[in-house]
Amino acid sequence: MKSHERPGFTGTQKHYHLMGIGGIGMSGLAHILRKDGNRVSGCDNCLSEITGGLEREGIAVWPGHSPQHLHEVDVLVASTAIQETEPELAAARTLGIPVWRRIQVVGEILRGGYSLGVTGSHGKTTTTAMLASILMAAEADPTVLLGAQLGLIGGSSRAAHGHFRLAEIDESDPLFQFLELDVGIITNLEADHVSPDGLARPNYHASFQALQKAVHSFAANAATVVYNGEERWLLDELTQGTNRVSFGLEQGDCHAAGLELRPFGSRFELVWRGQTLGFMELQVPGQHNVANALAAAAAALVAGLPLAAIGAGLSQYVGAGRRFEKVGELHGAVVVDDYAHNATKLWALLAAAKNTGLRVRAVFQPHRYGRSEQEWPLYARALEQADEALILDVYAAGEEPVNLTSAQIAHNLVSHLQHQGHPARYGSWEEISLHLQQTAAPGDLILTIGAGNISQLGRALVGPKEAV
Repeated sequence: MKSHERPGFTGTQKHYHLMGIGGIGMSGLAHILRKDGNRVSGCDNCLSEITGGLEREGIAVWPGHSPQHLHEVDVLVASTAIQETEPELAAARTLGIPVWRRIQVVGEILRGGYSLGVTGSHGKTTTTAMLASILMAAEADPTVLLGAQLGLIGGSSRAAHGHFRLAEIDESDPLFQFLELDVGIITNLEADHVSPDGLARPNYHASFQALQKAVHSFAANAATVVYNGEERWLLDELTQGTNRVSFGLEQGDCHAAGLELRPFGSRFELVWRGQTLGFMELQVPGQHNVANALAAAAAALVAGLPLAAIGAGLSQYVGAGRRFEKVGELHGAVVVDDYAHNATKLWALLAAAKNTGLRVRAVFQPHRYGRSEQEWPLYARALEQADEALILDVYAAGEEPVNLTSAQIAHNLVSHLQHQGHPARYGSWEEISLHLQQTAAPGDLILTIGAGNISQLGRALVGPKEAV
């Protein structure tokens, strides 16, 4: 981060206390801080399998937030969701305990080596995971921070001693613009994490213009920026004046030729600055994953990684947690879980699902009221690709309704789909589960979709005996 923004690591061991430690990103940070020899503790309003794993690792985790957690704490690290008014955070400031946001700590970790950071409205988790796979194939012993579980690194993070340091960078946190990276990757940009009422709040920029300005700063602060050249109307402008490299499905410094989409993967030739380097094969489906692979390949080439490692890394990548993740079967139906929570992600997921040739049954849980109120018409059009759409209540993520209730959003989705002649229904968790248990059959692809707790439904459907 910029010099005046740096938290000021000294290299000495400290006691870090993480508020919101149960989140996938914060828990990964806890692992790395712990493996670096620091004392780590944390708290979260919701205890889970993740917090249980942290406790087994020797990290103390308390339920809820309280100033009492601050005893002998050297640094308080707060996730984006923790507001300044939270008593525990406010008490830390009163006591003179340094308060850092998660991304500030990420920035300091990245500064310890050759840094690569991936941001964008969608595809950043997969692109980061593909890059991690490439670095592992190159035997580069990378440090990795990821927003999902990845079997290849044994979780959502990896602490190591190699030169390369890689992180997924969440663009919803305004501080991401101050990171100083060797390679910054921008997968794409949309008006996601933009406030519906023009007021900045945790996980929301005040406007799309504010988000664009932050992305421009992110690009300007990178030694090299790798960006989606097929979004010329926006990203060309935002990366003007930088040392930049473009990627795209059909055009850009790094692009694909002879693309062959398969039911559960793809094959294409990798073209780099006009030269065809060789064939690449993916084990994850969809055109969107080809774009993610091209972003990862472009970044790897900029970083000087060998072509053989790029090919091996991409071919061995089978997906990160909750990214087209097969969780098991129900009466012969394949059950797949995916994090898709905005309209573009939803569209890309369902397009890939249709390409499998199976009957696509989409169980969709809208995520956050602000986003869902703005995007429900786009959700509806994306869901038209499904053979059946089953709609759950909005997963609020701590938000209150803005203008539409959960039932109204669901009703709008179902009414649109039914008017277009597509089977759709709105129901409770129990009603949807029972419907699927009674009707699932071989040839079905059941998708549980969303960024909330929807993944639990798919795992409950398959049961312990059938889960993979």
